[in-house]
Amino acid sequence: MDTPPKTVLITLFLILLIAAFWLVFALIAAFGGISAFTAPEIFRWVMATLALGCSAALVITAFFLKKRNRLAFYFGLVLLTGIAVLSIADQVGWLDIFSLVISLVPLVL
Repeated sequence: MDTPPKTVLITLFLILLIAAFWLVFALIAAFGGISAFTAPEIFRWVMATLALGCSAALVITAFFLKKRNRLAFYFGLVLLTGIAVLSIADQVGWLDIFSLVISLVPLVL
């Protein structure tokens, strides 16, 4: 089997980095580490569950991209584009900019 190009390996690494980012965010949200979030507790759990789902979707996408699955390629495009768009859909802070940049780089690669 031939070795994939370096851009593919960098893309997979960045997708897994984004997944780790969302996993850490899910844990912080689940344990109440976001002090500015003053909504009822159920919304905190919804936010944590959605972040955990995003992390899982990214890991699964990276797994199938490594196996060169064409459907995973298109799903990855949609997922990364959605993350990039939603990261600027509300108040933009440093974490939003980080999420935007780190989601756009795999799209370009």
